[in-house]
Amino acid sequence: MKKEKKGKGRKLLIGSAAAAAAYGGLCYLIHYEVFHRKATLPTRIFESNKSKIEGPPLPPDPREAWLKEQSFEEYTLQSKLDGCTLQGYYLPAETASDKFVVCAHGYRSRGKREFRLMTKFYHDKGFNVLLVDHRASGESDGVRITFGKKESEDLLQWIDWVRAEKCADARIVLHGVSMGAATVLMLSDCPQILPNVKFIVSDCAFTSVIDEFSGVLRSAHIPTRALIAGVDAVNRAASGFSLRAASPIECVKHALVPILFIHGTGDTFVPTQMSRENYAACTSEKALLLVDGAAHASSYPTDSASYEAMVEKFMDKYLVDEPAAV
Repeated sequence: MKKEKKGKGRKLLIGSAAAAAAYGGLCYLIHYEVFHRKATLPTRIFESNKSKIEGPPLPPDPREAWLKEQSFEEYTLQSKLDGCTLQGYYLPAETASDKFVVCAHGYRSRGKREFRLMTKFYHDKGFNVLLVDHRASGESDGVRITFGKKESEDLLQWIDWVRAEKCADARIVLHGVSMGAATVLMLSDCPQILPNVKFIVSDCAFTSVIDEFSGVLRSAHIPTRALIAGVDAVNRAASGFSLRAASPIECVKHALVPILFIHGTGDTFVPTQMSRENYAACTSEKALLLVDGAAHASSYPTDSASYEAMVEKFMDKYLVDEPAAV
């Protein structure tokens, strides 16, 4: 009888250990495929769902052709966090200007790709344009994407670079798309951006990594709570922070600069509701533009006129010595 009980106990222990190992392996695999630079699954998923995520293909745009004709100055920084080399592309204004826009791209994109249409708009408005490649993206070094946590600290270095190398009194706009929008929002409560950063443009940001990750898992009919806890544990070991620390909505509750929130109503990747929630939580001056029917990160090509009009309103109000009356 005792031997039988011992046998059952041993089987239970082995089964528990196997289940724990399988759970740990699954969490590691999910973390790798979501966060690691060399992951291949996100690209395959994106390509198979491209029409749903980005919407129908758009015709060739002369603004993209214009971008390819420009001569960018290339600069690098060493991240103070871990020493990885960060790549930036700088396009000076036609005439000397103290206006700068620092552009933050989305998940697994790069600066010149994300802002291939928008760069001309800012350049025509007399801005010096800085397009950055985030860590683990484009031509920058780095192993893991961190969904704005470390990217925001890197971006703060680029702001310091603008002040130190280009113009101490620079008037800076931070413009981010998707993960890049989350990145700039995570600087909205940072005193170090003052007094130079005048306003932020957030195009289709998520509320938090946990919220976005949970939504993706639920859409795939995968249980969320246990997996998120495991993936978070892997991330803390691999990247040194909890996923809960990557939370734009918590930052905008203490925002120090005006924020323009933009989102497409046809976004199925980062739900439009997330920008509504970020907007509602924001305590600084703010505005919200919802672009009818625009898919994820497609608000600008879908309705450039409305998009530019809202950004221009913010320029007219906040890029002056004394803000204009509402």
